[in-house]
Amino acid sequence: MEQENDFIKREIQKLAFALMKLMDKTVSPDINNFEAVVFETSKKLEEYFGLSLKEISDVTNSELIQKVEGLHQEHLEKLIELLYHTIQKSKEFDIEMNFKNNELSNKLLLLIDLADDRSKSFSIERMNMKSQLIKK
Repeated sequence: MEQENDFIKREIQKLAFALMKLMDKTVSPDINNFEAVVFETSKKLEEYFGLSLKEISDVTNSELIQKVEGLHQEHLEKLIELLYHTIQKSKEFDIEMNFKNNELSNKLLLLIDLADDRSKSFSIERMNMKSQLIKK
């Protein structure tokens, strides 16, 4: 049983690390390679969660909740951060992507609310992301 728990913990850590690597790439790209970073991010999200950035922006709220319902809280948090930075950079660079920024922002707000509901602690970071998304 302990080996099974260790395996689960390692898998959680591996996915969290992979999401952090994607986020690092998303946070620091220059305008010349941003599209490539977004393409890679979208492919990895599809691989990990079964939804690309475009599919996240297009899917209904209930379908999105159903997809992320079983996610570990840490993975949900990293997904939120990754989506937030992707949205912010695409707005900063003013690049037209294959996903709808406004719809992706709305889905991100939904995920933030879901994380707030599931979390046992208050997150200033989530609150700041939410306020930035709402005011734009």
